[in-house]
Amino acid sequence: MVMKIKTIVMLITASRVVGAFSLLLLVPLSGIFYLVYAWCIASDILDGYIARKTRTTSNFGAFLDSAADLNLIAILLVIFLPLLNWDLWMLVLVGIVIFTRAVALSIGFVKYRTLTLLHTYANKGAGLVLASFPILYGLSGLAITISILFTAAFLSAFEELIITIRSKTLDRNITSMLA
Repeated sequence: MVMKIKTIVMLITASRVVGAFSLLLLVPLSGIFYLVYAWCIASDILDGYIARKTRTTSNFGAFLDSAADLNLIAILLVIFLPLLNWDLWMLVLVGIVIFTRAVALSIGFVKYRTLTLLHTYANKGAGLVLASFPILYGLSGLAITISILFTAAFLSAFEELIITIRSKTLDRNITSMLA
């Protein structure tokens, strides 16, 4: 039974990867784009919920979930970077987050010989804020949206960096640096 649940959770996670790649084939911000995007976000919530509720979480599952999230974020950047009218300061903020995350991943890879990709509350919160990008953008414009996204993404990336530097062993399911 546990293997069946783990398989279902992995299939949900894999569907997010397929959904993210399919966004590249769709017209940005079209109805079908929003539907596929909504599934990607729902699958992110659903796979973790099922795994936690059934107590079938694992480091491998946490790694796959985080990798699927990074894949979705990278694809959204590919779609939206050329589409929107970015000011230089906005691109600098995006670069700071990418750099901080890359440093954390590099340190983790050197320490543990694997990509760390932690499941902290801050990462989940940043993911939720990022998921709301189309809504925030529609309501408040690009400058305010980027400011909100940067704050959430930088705090989560910085926390992951601190955890990675300070931790003696890899625990992908760590909830925060205060845990």
